Amino acid sequence: MTSQGFPKGCRLHLKNDFKSIIHDGKRMQGPGLVLWWKPAPLGSSDRRMGLVVSKKLGPAVVRNRVKRLLREAFRLNRERLLGGVDYIFNPRNSETLATLDEAQNALLVLCQRAGLLQAPLTIQSHGAQNE
Repeated sequence: MTSQGFPKGCRLHLKNDFKSIIHDGKRMQGPGLVLWWKPAPLGSSDRRMGLVVSKKLGPAVVRNRVKRLLREAFRLNRERLLGGVDYIFNPRNSETLATLDEAQNALLVLCQRAGLLQAPLTIQSHGAQNE
């Protein structure tokens, strides 16, 4: 079983990291959310996430809730995302990210369009087959 935490190593903190990803990385816009991504520095196979939330999104209560929902959506789906990539999410519309399900859906749709999801695991049944 994998750890369900969100360790410090999975977060982007440095201003230079944010600048580098936004300036040199790729960008894609989806419903209520913008994604920037860039391969992580050499030797890193982890997925790191950063958030850029503007005051235009709403008051502090709204901004903090959207950040919590996006962090949780990323944490729950971290294993489905490609490793060795740094991700920055910028929410643009708080109404489209009002619940955890909506935040997860927006995050996954955007990552899928960008080609950042790993191939889905297929589960094979080992039951008896009639021939």
